[in-house]
Amino acid sequence: MPVVDTAADYKAKCAMCHAADGSGSTPAGKSMKVKDLRSGEVQGMSDGDLYNAIANGKGKMQGYLKSLGADKCKALVGYVRQLK
Repeated sequence: MPVVDTAADYKAKCAMCHAADGSGSTPAGKSMKVKDLRSGEVQGMSDGDLYNAIANGKGKMQGYLKSLGADKCKALVGYVRQLK
């Protein structure tokens, strides 16, 4: 899957809370106290744990498996990895 599609998916589904850079510094991200995706805590998660959070949701975050599908959720794991 081309990176551009994954970047567009991130922008459409994730950036409103996690910010374009993954910092979580948006008003919505701050109000929900989302984790900085670049942090050691998040980057230290296994691919499986990241996938589960994206696909099934975590805390107040909804899951995206139904709207994006498994392949795009897997691609977002790779996208999060490159946010370091």
